[in-house]
Amino acid sequence: MSKASMARSKPHRPLKRGQADLTVVSSAGAKRKRVAGLDVLEILRQRIASHVLAPGSMLRENVLADEFGVSRARIREAFGALEERGLIVRIANRGAMVTRLDSKQIFEIFDVRIELEALCAREAARKAPDGGWDDLQVSFGQELEKKIAEGNFLAYLDALVALRKRMIQFADNSIAENMLDLVYDKAQVIARRVVILPGRAEFGRKLHLQLLEAFMARDAEAAERVKREIIASARETARKYQDFIL
Repeated sequence: MSKASMARSKPHRPLKRGQADLTVVSSAGAKRKRVAGLDVLEILRQRIASHVLAPGSMLRENVLADEFGVSRARIREAFGALEERGLIVRIANRGAMVTRLDSKQIFEIFDVRIELEALCAREAARKAPDGGWDDLQVSFGQELEKKIAEGNFLAYLDALVALRKRMIQFADNSIAENMLDLVYDKAQVIARRVVILPGRAEFGRKLHLQLLEAFMARDAEAAERVKREIIASARETARKYQDFIL
């Protein structure tokens, strides 16, 4: 398959409001959208976080420039932002490689998350509007229990992402949000390794139901306590099975 054909077969994320809808013409004559610079960065971040690009994967400027329909300079800008986040390392004359996490980094991320997310949980319990958690309580109910039993861990991960976003939104603390954003991509990589470990997903689902109960009761102390338990137990599971997930 040619590079042009491969590029056309890739799914394209819609441009965000306010971004120019530019097009380029491929060598085969077919038009395709040029991805804006911010979208290039966000797409690559998501691919790394979701393990589409696994640790150790090589990223080539020319290949990505062709796929996204942008200049290599635009790809280098995205690489710079990814490198600042610690998601890639750039290699002279070769491109870039997705960073491999070592055990020290993994447990440092848990330590940072447990403090910042406990803060957000406490604040979200106090500030959330009435009914703000109702749909999420349903999301973590029997249907998700069934999916986990069937081995559908992606459904559980999606539910975690939705709850985390809502919690941070309601906490309304921009400093904590920005600091968590710096480690979130790596945290997602870790989560995808931990969630498949024996019993972890169902145990986590039950703990998150307890967290939602605390949120709905506006019990800030309980919300903070349960959030700490969730992250601490995930950290302990990762430590127990670190030979298998690293």
